[in-house]
Order: sequence, then C-alpha cells, then structure tokens
Amino acid sequence: MYYIKDAKIRRMTEFDGAPCAEVGVLPGAVGDSALLVYIVEDQREEGYEIVRILTNDADTATDWFDNNLHDAFQDVTVSAFTGSAIMTPEDERSKFQQELLIFGDLKKQLEAHFHKLP
Repeated sequence: MYYIKDAKIRRMTEFDGAPCAEVGVLPGAVGDSALLVYIVEDQREEGYEIVRILTNDADTATDWFDNNLHDAFQDVTVSAFTGSAIMTPEDERSKFQQELLIFGDLKKQLEAHFHKLP
C-alpha cells in the first residue's frame, strides 16, 4: 500500500478532453516514488476518479516533475497496485483513491478548482 506524506494540486489540465486536476503526491514510506495523479470529476464514486498515475525517477528535492529533458516519467496507471494476501489490486487502488481524497483538504480544493472552470 502507498502511504501519503503530502498531496497538492499542481495545475488543472485536460485528460481525453475533460477537465483534470494534476495532483503531486509525496510518499510517506522510504523507497516509494513521488507521483503525479490525474483526477477527473466522476458522478459514480466520491465525485472524482483517478485516470492516470505517473512516477518520476528523478530526485524530488532538485527535480520534482518539471524536468522533461530526460525519461523521468513512467506511466504506472495499470501497474501501480499489485494486490496482497488481503487486498486485490482493485481494492488497493480504491483504498488509495479514498485516502488521497481525504488527505488534508484536497477534496475541498478539487471542488474549488473544478467548479471555477468556465
């Protein structure tokens, strides 16, 4: 399971033509990668759905996700959650999404960002 140390909306963008929030997530466990998580509005779940997850192999203290001069980005949307003896990959993904949305005031920030769009 991925533990969250910090999560912040970095910017609003688009995913498949839909408004999307790019959320930077710092890991709470040593050895875990920093993530960029792309979230769109969704009426089915808790109002939001993770549609893409990227990792960055660069040093987050000096590079974060802003250096596109190398292949630091890796799309792990499908492979990020492998499951365990007590949870399926789908359960892990759902748990991560729930924990991300309740982290700090992220859900409140998402609501503000999505609702001020024209």
